[in-house]
Amino acid sequence: MSWSDPSRRFEPAEDLQLRAEMSELLGFEPAPRSETEPTNELVALAEELRKEALRRKRLERRRPSWGMLAAAVLPLAVAAAGLGVWGQGNRAKAEALATAAAQKTQELEQKLQAHKTELAQERATREQLTKVLAQADRKGRKSPYLVIPADPVQGPGQDQLRVNAKPR
Repeated sequence: MSWSDPSRRFEPAEDLQLRAEMSELLGFEPAPRSETEPTNELVALAEELRKEALRRKRLERRRPSWGMLAAAVLPLAVAAAGLGVWGQGNRAKAEALATAAAQKTQELEQKLQAHKTELAQERATREQLTKVLAQADRKGRKSPYLVIPADPVQGPGQDQLRVNAKPR
């Protein structure tokens, strides 16, 4: 019961007397003397209570404030370290991918340059051929277009059957 509790004003007289005796035995403020003297049992009980209170006070475990702070910061530090390790791993992967992409780009540029050179050579060859054909046309009056000879188209061979053919 709190000392400021208003219901304490209406405490029974026996409780008030017991409280006064206990506070006197424990060494608190002197209470007015009651008409009865404390018995040996009450004195022994008060002494045991005082000893128990002192024992508990000595055994009370007090945590330092820096320990609580370290306990609160530890998960954050572990998370930050984990993110750092993860970031370094991803950075290494990104650098490897960037290097591979640069090499591929360089290879494609080289292939493109080779293809452009090949196309330029084909154009030059075609222009030379056109000039030669034009000169031959003037001399032999042939067509200015390049004609590729082809085999004449033949009908279906002996080993082929028509789909709509009647069975024999």
